[in-house]
Amino acid sequence: MFDFQQKRKLRSVFGSRVTQGVLLGAAILVLLSAYNRYLIALDMAERRTAVESEIHSLEARRESLEAEVKYLSNERGIEAEMRRQFDIAREGEQVVIILEDEIKAEEGAGEASSTPPRPWYRFW
Repeated sequence: MFDFQQKRKLRSVFGSRVTQGVLLGAAILVLLSAYNRYLIALDMAERRTAVESEIHSLEARRESLEAEVKYLSNERGIEAEMRRQFDIAREGEQVVIILEDEIKAEEGAGEASSTPPRPWYRFW
């Protein structure tokens, strides 16, 4: 057990303004460091959610590409894709291109020009 003089010496050391200032400064540094670590943890959580969403989108893209590869791995898929991209036909087949009827197109254009102008357009 400490004797009376040693207790007084410890009280004078810890009770001095210099020691209290040093302890306060150390406490402030620890708090600042903890706050910086907290901000870093928040940033890492945001990055993690962004990466997880990117992973989900990449997995969906991979699944769609695998489905497309599976579709194109057989003859029917290859033929359908060739017909879609290159407008080709088999022997004996004919390609039919349907155009809009020219008479109907002219009637639609004639109706727009045959309407009388509105009264305020006549004023100008």
